[in-house]
Formats: sequence, C-alpha cells, structure tokens
Amino acid sequence: MKLPVGVSDFREIVREGYVFTDKTLLIKEVLEDGAKVILITRPRRFGKTLNLSMLYYFLDNSRPKDEDLFEKLNTGRDKAFCEEHQNQYPVIFISFKDVKQSTYRGAYEDIVCLIMELYEVHRYLLEVDGLLSDSEARIFKALMNREGKPSDIKSALRRLCLYMYRKYEKNPIILIDEYDTPIQEAYLHKYYEKMVELMRGILGQALKDNSYLTKAVVTGITRISQEVFWIKLNNIEVYSLLREDYGQYFGFTE
Repeated sequence: MKLPVGVSDFREIVREGYVFTDKTLLIKEVLEDGAKVILITRPRRFGKTLNLSMLYYFLDNSRPKDEDLFEKLNTGRDKAFCEEHQNQYPVIFISFKDVKQSTYRGAYEDIVCLIMELYEVHRYLLEVDGLLSDSEARIFKALMNREGKPSDIKSALRRLCLYMYRKYEKNPIILIDEYDTPIQEAYLHKYYEKMVELMRGILGQALKDNSYLTKAVVTGITRISQEVFWIKLNNIEVYSLLREDYGQYFGFTE
C-alpha cells in the first residue's frame, strides 16, 4: 500500500498510484455553489492543499486536458459535466502556507516572491501583442523582478484577473491556499496589524467587487473577523467545521 505521506499534488498522487480517497465530487459542489467567494476553514492536515490542487488540475485551461487523471474517478464519470467545465477556466493558484517568518520584513519578502513566481507562470500575457498597456507591462515586469511597490503587490491578483480576462475573454477562478498562515505568524511575532493590512489589501482587491472574477475558493485554518479582515464582503460564504457543507471532502468522516 503506497500512502501519499507529505504529498499534496493531486496529479502526482494519481500518476504515482498512491492510495487516496476519491473526493472529486467537491469540484461539482464548488462550481454549483451560489457564493462567489467560498471560504473553507479546517485544521491542519485536513487535505486543504490537496483539494485545491485537484480543483486546479480539473479547471485550469492552460493545461492539456487531463482526462486520464479523472476518468476513473467520480467526477470523470459525469461526461456532460466534464465536457462543460474540465480545463475550461483561466485559474490563478497561490498558496501562503509557507509564509512563516519572525519579522514583517521577512514575511513581506516571502509574499513578494510568491507574487513573482505567480507572474512568472503567467508571463505569456506579456507576449500577447497589445494585451497590456505600457504602464501595465512595466508593473508586470517589476513584479516578476521583485521590484513592485507595496501598492503593486496589493493589486497583483486583481490585475492578473483583468489581464487573463483580456486574453481568454473569460473571467478566471482564484484558488488561495492557507490565506491565514501569514496572519497567524504575525500574531505570534507581534507584527499582526501590518500583516492584516497587507493581506487585506491583496485579498480585498482580488475578491471584493471584482467584475473579472468567476469564483474564488479560499482555505484557511481560522476565520479572521469579517469586520477586521474581510472588508464586509457581501459575496462570501464561510464553511467551517460547524457546518455540514463540504464536510465529506476534508479529513475523514469515519
């Protein structure tokens, strides 16, 4: 029996023949959920990163159609659903799970690196003639070179949504893993207010009143106070352990 200890990449788990529980029906529930922003909070080791990885491989339109990843799984058996949704969306996937620093400067630099890596993944947008204005291209390159201003970092996800919409003429889906890890570390090391301001800027601009967003799925361990952090989003649905929704897809039920 080959167990996926420490493995959170869905494609690797399927390709390498690891034993895992089929939770692919989560994909359909997410897409049918009426909320534009879905926040799912669960303890550590409950499969949050793996499930977002699964969503990414199923939804992302920049990948070759990974039919063989899903064809023997529950979602893959629904051919009409797969035809409509599989690899049909621009996807932005970012994880904050490793932003664990004792100083604000260290955490900020980690986040700058995450944005750099994300923009590097989508650097093809720079190569589409006329897609970006001169000023947009300058900011894009600055973010790839870790030279973006704090205001550029805060608007990075929102800007990427706009650029991807221009490219694909379809609003992207955002997947955000462990949004609260930087905030928890900031609380422990006494730079909480600065980190809340930064993350509120990044996530607030990406998720609040973003007309270039199809849907966002955000995971974390806790729900930071909506009044303090979530800027009174009116399009967010929070699914904690206290709710049955999505319960069968995280951790074990028996």
